[in-house]
Amino acid sequence: MRKIASRWVPQSLTEIQKWQRYKSAWMHLERYKKKGDAFLHHIIALDEAWARAYKLEMKRQSNEWCHYGSPRITKVWQNPSNAKVMVIFAYDSAGIILTQAVPQHRTVTGQYYADFLEHHLRCVLRKKRQHFLSENTPIILHNNARPHVADVVNQLLARWQWEMLYHPPYSPNISPFDFDLIRKVKEPLRGRCFKTIPDIIDAVGRSAPTINKTGTAKGIMRLPHRWERVLHNTGEYIEGL
Repeated sequence: MRKIASRWVPQSLTEIQKWQRYKSAWMHLERYKKKGDAFLHHIIALDEAWARAYKLEMKRQSNEWCHYGSPRITKVWQNPSNAKVMVIFAYDSAGIILTQAVPQHRTVTGQYYADFLEHHLRCVLRKKRQHFLSENTPIILHNNARPHVADVVNQLLARWQWEMLYHPPYSPNISPFDFDLIRKVKEPLRGRCFKTIPDIIDAVGRSAPTINKTGTAKGIMRLPHRWERVLHNTGEYIEGL
């Protein structure tokens, strides 16, 4: 016998939810087989995340070179800060397109999200990704949060003739934002203490050009691999990268 650690999952999936994950992965994979990378290059992934004034650095970030026999470095445990700001991210296969901080004391509703698409994302696409509006139809990939699936958002996308790629419920491990981008955005911010909300926003804004320059945001291009693993697991959650 051997001792095995428990596997933590976001949700206890029902058979229907497993089938939804399996079916969506199969459909997207079939589409990818027909169109190739051109299908992935049309996708724009969007989501929101909290950025905090202070968050503990990951254990591997505190690693330091030491001589054999040297005492282990000790660091004082600090609690994450309550000061935070919500940031909306949009990115495609080429990198981060836009980061937009949500004003304090504002809630991301369906109307707010629709306004963001119309007055921010669409304007930035005209400057940075003109091919989306002239040659190709954007394929929007976001989760099933209420603001994302609100009627006002669906009506706006239908009017623009933008496609919304189906994303099954409780599936962060096949969302490029969750399994790829947000980790890369937040990692440089860990262990740093920011004094004000504008400092947090500036730090998040500075991380975007770095990610684009290094080309590390490859979550969208890794989607076919993720879909294959979902098929292999018959809709169950997948582990690792």
